[in-house]
Amino acid sequence: MGVCIDKLPHSCGTKDGLQVFANEETGHVNGWCFACSLFVPNPYGKPKTLDEVELPKAKSDEDVQKELAEINSYPTLDVRSRRLRGVMLEQFDIRTSVSEEDGKTPTAMYFPMQINGKTTGYYVKTLIKPTYTWSVGNVRKAEPFGWQQARRSGAYRLIIAEGKEDAVAIATIFEKHGDEQYRPAVIALPNGVNSVKSSLSQIAEEASRIFREILICFDDDKAGSKAVEDALQIFPNALTVTLPEKDANDCLIKGASNAAYKALAYHAKPPKNSRLVIFDEEFHKTAREPTPYGELTYPFPTMNKVMRNIRYGETIYIGSGVKMGKSELLNELAAHFVREHDINVLVAKPEEENKKSYKLLLNKIANKSFTDPDVPFDYEAFDEAGKKIARKVTAINLYQHLTWETLRQDIMYAVNHHGVKAVFIDPITNLTNGMPSSEANEKLQQIAEDLAAIAKDLDIVVFIFVHLKAPEGFISRESRNKKYEKGQYHHLGACPHELGGDILSNQFAGSRAMMRSCHLMLGLEGNKDSELPEEVRSLRWLTILEDREFGNSLSIPLYYNKATTRYKEV
Repeated sequence: MGVCIDKLPHSCGTKDGLQVFANEETGHVNGWCFACSLFVPNPYGKPKTLDEVELPKAKSDEDVQKELAEINSYPTLDVRSRRLRGVMLEQFDIRTSVSEEDGKTPTAMYFPMQINGKTTGYYVKTLIKPTYTWSVGNVRKAEPFGWQQARRSGAYRLIIAEGKEDAVAIATIFEKHGDEQYRPAVIALPNGVNSVKSSLSQIAEEASRIFREILICFDDDKAGSKAVEDALQIFPNALTVTLPEKDANDCLIKGASNAAYKALAYHAKPPKNSRLVIFDEEFHKTAREPTPYGELTYPFPTMNKVMRNIRYGETIYIGSGVKMGKSELLNELAAHFVREHDINVLVAKPEEENKKSYKLLLNKIANKSFTDPDVPFDYEAFDEAGKKIARKVTAINLYQHLTWETLRQDIMYAVNHHGVKAVFIDPITNLTNGMPSSEANEKLQQIAEDLAAIAKDLDIVVFIFVHLKAPEGFISRESRNKKYEKGQYHHLGACPHELGGDILSNQFAGSRAMMRSCHLMLGLEGNKDSELPEEVRSLRWLTILEDREFGNSLSIPLYYNKATTRYKEV
C-alpha cells in the first residue's frame, strides 16, 4: 500500500486530480488521475524513487481534517464491477469518488480507518485496472475495519474477513440469502494479513465477551492460511470456513453467493489441529531418506565434521565477552559464504558504520588489513576484493531507526528481492535498547520465535550475535595465573569473559527463548589478560553450548591473525 505525497495537474485538464503516491516497501513513485481514471507511472515526467522526491512537509491536524472532511462528502454509489451495492457500502461508511468526465462512474473506493472509534484516515482502492491502493491520513494502528458497527450490532456471531470488500460481500450475501434476525456482524483486517495480530489483539477481550461465536474467513491462499493461524492465537475457539471461490467478493462476482452463504451459515468448523501429526504410512514415506549434510559450511573443519555443515532453516546464536572478536567472526562467516558458496548475505550491524563493515569484509577476502592505519593501503588488492563481493552483500541503512518490526520487513525484502540466503544480526539486543528488563526479555522472546519461523519459512540461515550478562563471582589474577601454568587459560569459571571466564547458555540475554527456538548456541571464549603472551591472547575457543540437532558439546581452538584479520582453526 502506498502513501499519498503530492497532488499535481494532469494533461487531461485537472488542476490537482493527479494524486502521487509512494510505495514505502519498494520506494517506487507512481500516480493516479481521478479526473480521467488513468494510471500514471511517472507523474513527475521521469522515473523517480522515494529517495529522489522532496517530500511535502507533514500536514497539520487542520489540513488532515480538511482532507478527511472532503472525502467524507463523497457519495456512496453502486460499484458494479465488484457487485457491491451502494446501500451495503453505506452501512460501512464507504465513500466512492467519481469520474470528472461523466460525474457518475465510480473511480475509487474509500474505506474509513478508525482508531478508538474515530476516523483518522482512509484506505483508497482504485476501481479501474490495474488496481492501485494507498492511504490518506493515519491508518497505521487502525482497529479492524467495521468494528464500531459490529460492536453495536447486537449480533451473536462475528465474522472476520481478510479484505474490506470481502466484509461488504459477506454482509451482502447474508442480506440476500439469510434471515434478518440471524445476520452476523462482519469486520475485516485494516491493513492486510500483516495486521492480524496488531489489529485483532485490540478487540480480543471485548469481542470474546459480546459475541457467542467468532468465524474466521480469510482468502484461500498461502498468506490467508498463515493469517488464520495467527488469528487463532488470539481467538483459539474461533471457527473457520472454506468458500467456493478464493474470497467472499469473488463469490459474488462469479455467481456463487448461495454456495458461499451455505458455507458461512452451516459449514464453519473448528480448524484442523495442525499441531498433531499422525505417524502413518504416508508420513513414513516422507521420512524414508538419509539425513543429508547441510548445504553450507563453516570455515572451520571440526565444526563441519561435528555439526555436519550448516542447514538452511537453522538459527544459530553466538555470544562472547566485550571486544572478544565476535564481529570479526561474523565477517569471517559472511565472507566465507560469499567466497566459497557464492550466496548473497544480509548484514545488520547497527553498532558499526557501514563503510567500516565493508572494509572488514574485504579484509577477509584479501587476507590483509585495510583498516589498520599503520599498514600501507593496497588499492589494487582492495579493488580486486571489492569485485568478489559486489552485489553479494546487503547492509542496513544505519541512519534509519531500527526496530524488530522494520528489520523483519528488511529481511523479508532482502530475501525476496536480493536473493539473500544468510542473515547476520549483531547484536540482537540492540533491538530492545531503552526497554525495561522485563519488557526487553518479552520482546527478545518474540524476536527469537519470529526468527525461527522466518528461517524455516524462507529457507535461509540466520546468525544472531548476542551480548552476554556478566558472570556472577570472580577468580583472582593469582588463581588465573596458576591455572595458566597448568596449561589452562580459558574455562576459568566465574570471572569476566574477556579474562577467560566460562560462557554459559543462561548468560545470553533472553536465553530461555533462545534456547527453545535455536538450532545451535555457541560461545566465543578467550583470555585477553595483558600478562599473557600475545599468541595466547590471540587464541579463541568456539564452544558448543546447545546443539539441538546432534547433542555435541566441545570447544574448537581458533587463532586470530592480526596481519590477515582471519580466524583459522588450530
